[in-house]
Amino acid sequence: MRTLPVMRDDMAIVRGLRAGEPWARAALFDRCGPSVERIVRRILGRCDRDQIAELVHEVFVQAMASLDKLRDPDALVGWMQMVATHTVYKAIRARRARRWLLFWAPAELPEPMVEDVDSSVAEAFRRTYAALDKLPADERVAFVLRYVEGLEVERVAALCEVSLSTIKRRLDRAETRFAAIARGDEVLRGWLEEGGRWTTR
Repeated sequence: MRTLPVMRDDMAIVRGLRAGEPWARAALFDRCGPSVERIVRRILGRCDRDQIAELVHEVFVQAMASLDKLRDPDALVGWMQMVATHTVYKAIRARRARRWLLFWAPAELPEPMVEDVDSSVAEAFRRTYAALDKLPADERVAFVLRYVEGLEVERVAALCEVSLSTIKRRLDRAETRFAAIARGDEVLRGWLEEGGRWTTR
């Protein structure tokens, strides 16, 4: 007879991981995989599926290696999002330093995975991420978490492990840089002029 899977809470999953229980890693991925992949995709933009999968895998590798740093097992999902944020940040810096994991040039971007996307929206999406690629890694991460993912400023600060005042200054710099780049792009400039500003403040 096949037994039904048992739903386990975050604390049980963490205890299982620390005890080396064979079910715990699968439970961790089931619990946190979707939110981790979402953050990776949002910050990186249009990378191919293999690159996304490799980076998501690296997030879980880093999480397992630093599990002792998780102080509150009930905050497992939030902690995994923080690990994901830092893993992507390091990947962006490494990519720029070593020409590794290069972004697609706008003309080389694959077609959107969602069908029937308006062509003007798809083009704005491409150019937005091309503009974001010109931002410093820390500003890019903060900007995407705040204005693409739509997180509250306090949550962005927590994921980036900086103070509220620091993240506000970082967001201000990111907005200024992004706006300057957008004004030099005919497509993004049109969105700004039409009121399509990114900010949620």
